[in-house]
Amino acid sequence: MTKSLKILSIAVIAGLLGAFAPERFVPPAHADSLGSFCAAPVNGEEHCVSSDRSPADAWNRAAAGGELPIAMWAKWPSGVTIDELVKSPARLKAWFADTDKVLSYVRDTQKNAESYKATLARVGALVAQVKARQEALREEP
Repeated sequence: MTKSLKILSIAVIAGLLGAFAPERFVPPAHADSLGSFCAAPVNGEEHCVSSDRSPADAWNRAAAGGELPIAMWAKWPSGVTIDELVKSPARLKAWFADTDKVLSYVRDTQKNAESYKATLARVGALVAQVKARQEALREEP
């Protein structure tokens, strides 16, 4: 693993583990809390499936439509705004559980370093977006 990939991995994992309560991996309680697993090959389009399915379903669709590397990420439910996400511990926990499943799938099942690097970049950007929104909401009067 390259030094920059190690640093990015550590940063993403630290963000996942440090910013939220230990019980963040609780699965969603009902269907409308479900998000999506998404995957996109380097030269193809995005493919998403409901997070009640396996990340492999999104990966396989993306692999059929393009080449490696494939970036994967978890989306929060389409009807949920980022403000609703960060204000709801249950939704945030569900999204982080889905994110953990995606990271584990690419790292442990696919074992493709370039895809893992692309996945970490995509997940890192989403985590940064959520963190920035949380900070902005904390600063509001």
